[in-house]
Amino acid sequence: MASKPTSTQVLDSDWAAFIDKLEAAELEFAQGRPAVLKALWSHRNDVSICGAFGGVVSGWKEVATRLDWASSQYSEGSRGREEITRSVGVDFAYVAQTEWIRSRVGRNAESSLQELRVTMVFRRQADGWRIIHRHADPLLRTQPPSS
Repeated sequence: MASKPTSTQVLDSDWAAFIDKLEAAELEFAQGRPAVLKALWSHRNDVSICGAFGGVVSGWKEVATRLDWASSQYSEGSRGREEITRSVGVDFAYVAQTEWIRSRVGRNAESSLQELRVTMVFRRQADGWRIIHRHADPLLRTQPPSS
């Protein structure tokens, strides 16, 4: 008889399933279709984004609007990520990673490569893991301070 999964195994499997959904949703986003990614965000007012082509927004209405606009800048995209570190607790998690998106941006006919360093924060809610914060910026390489 198979043993009953432990709570840690259930948490790990819930997290792994969420990350799989996130990967698929971020590919959709890079192709100009934000709906799947927006569904993975918490729709509460304590959510925020630092990035998405600049600026800072908070509150679900503003975050949703920014996600729509940012995704509309991409078409024919592909993407990948390399995780640097993560911590997954019972109710909160974070991931630090590098990402790349290759797509047509705006009205450009040629595809371009966007490389980002990203930190995302997640919260477990009644309906599962949800994104509550994303910070992304293009500075990937170490640079000396300007004088």
